[in-house]
Amino acid sequence: MDYKKAINQIVDERKAALADARILFLDLLRSDPTLYETEKQIRKLRILLAENYDEESKKNLERLILKKSEILKAKGITAEMLDPPPKCSKCGDTGLVNGKPCSCVISLCVTDSSVIGFGFEDCDFAIFPDKERDRIMDVYKTAKGFCDKFPTTKKLNFIFMGKCGSGKTFAASCMAKAISDKGYSVIMLSSFAFANRMLKYHVALSSEKLQYLEPLLDCDLLVIDDLGSENIIKNVTVEYLFHVINERMSAKKHTVITTNLDAIMLRERYGERTYSRLFGSLSFGSALSDVDLRNK
Repeated sequence: MDYKKAINQIVDERKAALADARILFLDLLRSDPTLYETEKQIRKLRILLAENYDEESKKNLERLILKKSEILKAKGITAEMLDPPPKCSKCGDTGLVNGKPCSCVISLCVTDSSVIGFGFEDCDFAIFPDKERDRIMDVYKTAKGFCDKFPTTKKLNFIFMGKCGSGKTFAASCMAKAISDKGYSVIMLSSFAFANRMLKYHVALSSEKLQYLEPLLDCDLLVIDDLGSENIIKNVTVEYLFHVINERMSAKKHTVITTNLDAIMLRERYGERTYSRLFGSLSFGSALSDVDLRNK
């Protein structure tokens, strides 16, 4: 999905939410004569006050508004149901902030994003072996500190390494949720989806290329899950992985990566240039448990 389509979707969803609220209120007016008459008097008084303000009319208006509120409350209707707030507080569901795509647009552009559902509050360190628990808790503490300081943390990359089922994706999801909850744009996708997206970029017409690459460069946090599980596509996988990481680091943007590979294997698979970006002075490298925790 490109930016234009994403913005249109966000705007359309906002219009639909407001339309649904309007329909709900009209149904309430039709079904309740008292509410209908109260609303009618409120509108009449507002017009009168706009033309000729007087204190008595203002008091009558306040009384009627309170009466309306009590009627709606008795029906279980909240203010948010009749005037739904925008989903995105940054752009007000317009899709734009200062003329540029909002973070909600950037996140929406990657339709194959993983679901970001777990948070640090869901961590259960009891499932880790006793001999590793303290070290794992330190890793999570560092990860949470990274999120708490985001986006001012000096480290730009966070790499989770470990065997299958060691909790890497869970840890990355915790970071993604924490940063998303702060209002920043987050894209989380598998390494397979990343490689597939870069292949589409590689073969796309010039006019279509940006929709595949730009969201990955623009988002505040990019999470690539299970790096190393994707197929190596000649002139695509290695080259574009380096390009994305390098461009994001140049722009002082943050990236989280999970992988079953160790540092030596990553160097052999992706080359010295990518390795130097992933394990340089601007990166955290953390090894999680060697135990499969999925059945714990």
